[in-house]
Amino acid sequence: MLTGAALTLLFFSGTSDAFWRMNCGIIQTGRIDPIVSPGKVSSHVHKIAGAANIGLDSTYDHLQQASCTSCEIQADKSAYWTPQMYYQRSNGQFEEVDNKGMTIYYLGRGDKAADIQPFPPGLRMVSGDPLARTYNTSALTHNNDRPIADRVSFACLDTAPIPESPGMNRTECKNGLRAQIHFQSCWNGKDRYKENNSHVAYMSRMDNGVCPSSHPVQLMHLFYEVLYSMDSVKQDGGQFVFAHGDTTGYGFHGNFLNGWDTDVQEAAIAQCATNNPSGAVKSCAPLAASTISDFSQKCPISPPVVDEPATDILNNLPGCINITPGPERATKADITCPSVPSIPSKNTKNVPPPSPELKRIRSTTLTEPSIVQYSGTYVYGGCYAEGTTGRALSDAGYVDTIGMTVESCLDFCTKKGKVLAGVEYGQECYCGAQFLNGARRVGDGDCDSACKGNETQICGGSWRLSTYQSG
Repeated sequence: MLTGAALTLLFFSGTSDAFWRMNCGIIQTGRIDPIVSPGKVSSHVHKIAGAANIGLDSTYDHLQQASCTSCEIQADKSAYWTPQMYYQRSNGQFEEVDNKGMTIYYLGRGDKAADIQPFPPGLRMVSGDPLARTYNTSALTHNNDRPIADRVSFACLDTAPIPESPGMNRTECKNGLRAQIHFQSCWNGKDRYKENNSHVAYMSRMDNGVCPSSHPVQLMHLFYEVLYSMDSVKQDGGQFVFAHGDTTGYGFHGNFLNGWDTDVQEAAIAQCATNNPSGAVKSCAPLAASTISDFSQKCPISPPVVDEPATDILNNLPGCINITPGPERATKADITCPSVPSIPSKNTKNVPPPSPELKRIRSTTLTEPSIVQYSGTYVYGGCYAEGTTGRALSDAGYVDTIGMTVESCLDFCTKKGKVLAGVEYGQECYCGAQFLNGARRVGDGDCDSACKGNETQICGGSWRLSTYQSG
């Protein structure tokens, strides 16, 4: 239910608004950012909602293959993420601050609201400045209407109403601290992404107004709400800090990787962008058709892509993070490792090298990728389609975009004590005790991806698992 603060935010412009509001659970926590750091471990930890197959180098086409999404609308396979929040105890250790997901608003705003266009396939956006540590009054939106820094705000939900602020200046919030961020709603009409995000721009009044002539295409206005349970940790005189070392909140940011079914979004815009004042997705027929209420149960949290502690009690923030309290701007060196580590693979400390007892992999050809029939105690079990409501194998897993082979996956699952193993998309490994969530065997030809670490081997396919069972 919308609070008074949220209602003020949504309707202060004095316009007649229509929108849809979508709830999302968490699908992944870790150092993943396929927009800023594609194919690499990102600099800091994010909480991600959306498509179940989100990974280090996800694209629009990849997200479309997801079996489910942790958001209500299953026709939206987009990925949404923001930085994880921690509490640094007085002894220096870090503890995750509880967050169950986020609420995503799609607002029909702008002077061209009657001509809003759907997000094009491949569109990626980042809003916010991770290095900011103070409120910047000099950078303004189109027509110099508002500081761009207004894209970020915080609402302390306490027993009495408290005005929103652009920084995290109050953290004693009985009902949680809600971080909020607006996205750009104006597109240049040609580029799906630019590293400096110049392919998109904010409206003149941030959440409403006009688009600059350089960015004439009006998009739906994205707005995230992320609620942190500040009382989930025992405060002992320490401090709250985001995963990128920000104690101020001014560096809060959000990322969006489009994964919408274009036809569904286009129909939703036509019918609901200017004619759905309740904001309920079930009141919008194109969205209601794929909306489920038990999304978090049917699309639970996936195994970590990056095999490192990110949600336990930690001695350091994951990555090479310096805590920067401001007001000086942080530098890239404050949030970046000198050399970014690779994701867990057979050559890292997290996934040990293959055991000596593993027998040599046997393939039938050295020129074309082929099915590995057996290795060690494992025997090939066929090509399986991923589960319809979640992962087929969900007990453990990792991704290796460079070195994945059948043997490295089987060795990983052996060490996890799992009888079933599966390799997918050339670079993903999953383990389990049984097949779950409606997984089914399909023709072997559906598994057609070469392994990233051995192009003579088949490692599943797009949302297809080459499976192995230990005898």
